[in-house]
This record gives sequence, structure tokens and C-alpha cells, in this order.
Amino acid sequence: MATDPFDWPDFLLLADELSARPEESCLRTAIGRAYYYAYHLARQRVLANGFDISRGGDTHKQIWEKFGNSPEPACKKLYARATTLKEKRQRADYEKHYARIQDEFPAVLDLARKFATELSALPARHPVILGTRN
Repeated sequence: MATDPFDWPDFLLLADELSARPEESCLRTAIGRAYYYAYHLARQRVLANGFDISRGGDTHKQIWEKFGNSPEPACKKLYARATTLKEKRQRADYEKHYARIQDEFPAVLDLARKFATELSALPARHPVILGTRN
């Protein structure tokens, strides 16, 4: 049994591996792993900045709103990227038909990578929301 904390970038590696398989189920799962890679990186940042996340609530919404409500343009850009990733993940998880999923997946993987790169370039104090307490 593993005792070390999980390394969220492993989700992106798994997404890459799954995308090499021909089954649609693998591509759908890969889209989910790419989204959760970005989500957990953002979650770590939000928690590191002292924001509270209510258990039992929509934690995804709570995390992404911290970026979307930030006055920092780079945070808003990350929010937009995250929204696209989340929409793709929900489509892969819930819609019976996902036309051209093979063609869309490389863009999803690229988007998750861009999210991670841009998040790491963001000053550590962001996201912040002016006029409110964390």
C-alpha cells in the first residue's frame, strides 16, 4: 500500500497512455484524467492561499470561482481554460454520443498542459479576491 502522497501529474501521464488505445472508453477516461489533473493543481493552489473549501458542496465550483472572481487577468484566463476542460469532461462522462472524440482529445491534453504551465507562472499569491476574506 502506498504511503507517499499522490502525484497529480500522474493523471496527465495516464491520460497520455490511455489516448494511445483505440477504445472510446479510454479516450473518455483520458479526458477525465486531464481535467482532474488541472483541477487538483488548482485545488492545491487555492488551499495554499488559505481559501476554505466546504466539504459536501460543489468543490469544483468553489475552486473555479476563486479564479473566475479574481481581479487578476491571468486567473480569469485559467478560469476560462478550466471551464472548457470541465465541459469536455462532463461531456465525456455523461453524453452517450461524443462525435469526433479522437480529433478533440489532443486539444484537451494540450489545454491541460497549458493550464499547468500558466498556473505555475502565476505569482503564488494568486488567486486572490479583493474585498473579501479568504
